[in-house]
Amino acid sequence: MKQIAFCLTLLLATLCFAQQQGQPPPGTQPPPYRTPPTFPGEPQAPGQQQTRPMPPDEQAPPPQALSTDEVQQQITSHLKSEPALKRTHLDAKVSDRSVVLTGNVYTEGQHDLALRIAQSYAGDRRIVDKIKVLQQT
Repeated sequence: MKQIAFCLTLLLATLCFAQQQGQPPPGTQPPPYRTPPTFPGEPQAPGQQQTRPMPPDEQAPPPQALSTDEVQQQITSHLKSEPALKRTHLDAKVSDRSVVLTGNVYTEGQHDLALRIAQSYAGDRRIVDKIKVLQQT
């Protein structure tokens, strides 16, 4: 019983010490920080170069959306390479408007992970979930 009380006391002291590590010592002030200006015409701090907005004819082109085949390849490769989804049978069929996930998994965690992977690459496409969670016996 004494050992358990000692361990709990030691754990509590360690947690308190760890929380105090990120704080400055009492009575001191943190150094003044200044966020660089983000709007044109705002005064600059000494030593910073003046930035100007790009003219309309020089602006970067908008990012291009991935093609249907590229999205399907990315989703299926990530589903197959994910260690937590080993020994599952998952597939994705991608169209311009949707991503249809099919297959079998063993746990709800695997199901949720597969959905998150598909959502991360689907863009504006709707996710259609046809994944079955198998009951382990």
